[in-house]
Formats: sequence, C-alpha cells, structure tokens
Amino acid sequence: MLAIASSAIDLDAMGERLAQARLDGGLADVDLGGPVDLDEAEDLRDAAVRSLGWAQVGYALAGTHPAVTRTLRLTGPVVGPLLREALLEDRSTFHLPRGVLGAGVGLAFLLGRSFPFADEEPLTARNASRACVACRLDLHLLGRRTAVPAVLDDWVAAADLGLDVAHVAGPWVEGWAATDLAASEASLAIDGNVVARGHGRDVMGDPFAALSWLARRLVDRGSGLSAGDLVAVGSCTGLAQVLPGQTLWAGFGDLGSVSLDLV
Repeated sequence: MLAIASSAIDLDAMGERLAQARLDGGLADVDLGGPVDLDEAEDLRDAAVRSLGWAQVGYALAGTHPAVTRTLRLTGPVVGPLLREALLEDRSTFHLPRGVLGAGVGLAFLLGRSFPFADEEPLTARNASRACVACRLDLHLLGRRTAVPAVLDDWVAAADLGLDVAHVAGPWVEGWAATDLAASEASLAIDGNVVARGHGRDVMGDPFAALSWLARRLVDRGSGLSAGDLVAVGSCTGLAQVLPGQTLWAGFGDLGSVSLDLV
C-alpha cells in the first residue's frame, strides 16, 4: 500500500499550487521542505499530478547521471511523472518557463509487459530490457516550480514533479535490441556548438539499470511498471544551462537526432 502522510501539511492544497505554477510557467509560493520523508514527498508529487489533470503516460527519472546528481545535490535518482502534454514533437518551439535548470539527452523505453511480471522475477537490468518493446531518443528539460527551499535535495526534487518539465520525443530506434546502448554516444549542441557528450553507460552504468531501479522503487510504493508505460531514464550528457532564443540539438550516434527551439 502507499505510504500515508504523517505530517500536518495539506498535500492537496500544495499540489494544486504546484500544478498552477506548471500551467502558468511561473514559480509557486510553496515551501517543499514540509514532507517528512520521501514517501510523503512523492504523495505531494502525485497530488500535483491529479490537480494538473494531465495524462500520465509513464515516468521520467532525474539524477541518474553522476554529474546531474552532484549538480542538483541529490543522493540518487528521483521519479517524476511523464505527462502526455509535456511530450513535444521534433523541431517544436517551446516557451521556456521560469525555474528551468537545464537540458539533457537520453533514451526512453516503451514497456511491452508489466515489470516485474511476477513477485519472483528478479529486478535486473537484463530482465528490464526484455520487458521493453521499443526505444526512442529523449531530449528533455528539468526545472522547478518553486524556489523554496533554495537548496534541492531528494525529497524536494521528488515533490516538485520530479523536476520534469518537457521532452522532445525522438525517432523510434531501429534495431535497438541488438544495439549496445551502453556504448552508444550522445551529444547535445546549442546553436550548432556541441556543449556536452556522454554514453548510455553514464546512466547508472547501463540505461536498463535505471529501468530496474525505477521498478524497484515502484514496487516499494505498492505498484510497478505496466505494459504501455514510457520511461525516460535520464540524461547521458549531464545538464547544460539553456536560455530563450537558443536552438537545442540532441544526437545519439547513428540512432537519430532531434531539435527544439526555445523562446
């Protein structure tokens, strides 16, 4: 069962204000230092998603790259909702909201079955890969909906919708199952200049290790991954600062590329 909030904070009221900030593109006057543990922080995140009313199509991880973990002062990954309304087409134009922390390049996987399939299935990277039926590129933006507290930690990041802002859905990768995704190189360019590079292995050693980590966290919360879930496993390139007026380009070797114009 899901953890029951044990503090006196009003999760629904705070979630409504976070949702409104997400819609407005501004910052809410909400102090996310209130949750007493990670479970309650994720309860607040879920309350914000309910208030937002957008369709959750999966999950987005942040902090799976060690440089992102250090930059955001996290101890490990945090889980955000992957929302249909936050998925953008290649070459889209996006109005940059306040609170954006940066951009990264990664991969997203489509689940073809539940994972774990049964209580007895080990939550390994190998089994996670076997549960997937498709893979696509993912150019994403991270950001905050509130500036309080000023310093991030795991609980604050989780409560603030997992810091997730937007994703550019790249092409589906042909032959992904036969590709060494851990060895594949990713790159991020801003206005034609490459500013960051990385590999699939920079996400927890293997992108599928991030997927198995998420499955374990969801099991701890009394749920799991389901067929049809789309999971963005985080950045292979770290986090690059972005500004309005820039054009972002994300490439993953021979697997494809996507771009986004910021205004």
